[in-house]
Amino acid sequence: MRPGTLARVLTAAVVAAGGAGTASGAASTAAIFPFEVFDTSGEAPQSDRNDRLAMATRVLSEALEKTGRYSPVDLGPFRTEIAALAPRYQCGDCFLPIARKAGATFAVVSVVHKVSSLISSMDIWIIDASSGAGVAHLGGQIRGDTAEAYEHGVRFLVRNRLPEEEPLGGGVSTK
Repeated sequence: MRPGTLARVLTAAVVAAGGAGTASGAASTAAIFPFEVFDTSGEAPQSDRNDRLAMATRVLSEALEKTGRYSPVDLGPFRTEIAALAPRYQCGDCFLPIARKAGATFAVVSVVHKVSSLISSMDIWIIDASSGAGVAHLGGQIRGDTAEAYEHGVRFLVRNRLPEEEPLGGGVSTK
């Protein structure tokens, strides 16, 4: 075989597979925890906030799966344990044992920081479930406190802020 032929064949195979999440081509399992809100607006919560957070979680799960790099695991059996850990964005690594029990390689924790009805920030952290090392942080501001704003924010962050590859050595990567 001529030098470089094997590398070209392997590269073509990865491209044909859609750049999947692991060297074997299989997507990595991910425990995608429900979105939470950190509300410092002083405004009364809108009646549809929980529905909006659930929708954002579904959109995140679908968007990460669509990358071909992540395969969401079912966290349904851990619903009570997960609820007891709120707020997860302030608990350190308290969610990692659940991610491991669910068989996930990664834990995904997300929060919307609502400053006002117009201004919020959205953060999504992808964490190695075995080591607790940050793999990626997807963050940005969104405009509006609506389902459309949340959906657009999630899709934008996954499309534009998710690193092309997980960094070597488990360090946090941002785009």
